[in-house]
Amino acid sequence: MNLSNFLNSTLKSDELIEFFEVHDVEVIYSYDRLHEGMEDQYFGSIAELGIQFVFNNQQALKAIFVHAQNNGEFQAANLPELGVMSFEEKTSVVAYALDNGINYSEGAANFLGKSLEWAKFEFSNHSVHYEFNDGVLALVTLQPQNA
Repeated sequence: MNLSNFLNSTLKSDELIEFFEVHDVEVIYSYDRLHEGMEDQYFGSIAELGIQFVFNNQQALKAIFVHAQNNGEFQAANLPELGVMSFEEKTSVVAYALDNGINYSEGAANFLGKSLEWAKFEFSNHSVHYEFNDGVLALVTLQPQNA
């Protein structure tokens, strides 16, 4: 399976319906109940696979979060099984991008005593964002370029 193939799909696309049915995914509708001008969203999660799908108010898939570590809510995803490359550290992501001519960006910050680093691949139709917490890959976010 390659999760990036789902990007730009709609919630009611045959591929997603089939995938969600196999994994008994409940789709949650979140609306702007506080009148803050926020767009409505739809969420679908498969905690045992470590993935969460986020759809915009048009029901188009705008992000897939892949949890690389067990965080209490989500199990650690098997990244290669999901078609997502895994890296041990941010420098490996950057080296891979340089070796393969992939456009990338990167950054780092300290937040609430944690060292946060990230690197992001930019492809023609989607991006893959790797987030490291205290040097450990924690989250991978897949997004279509128009998200």
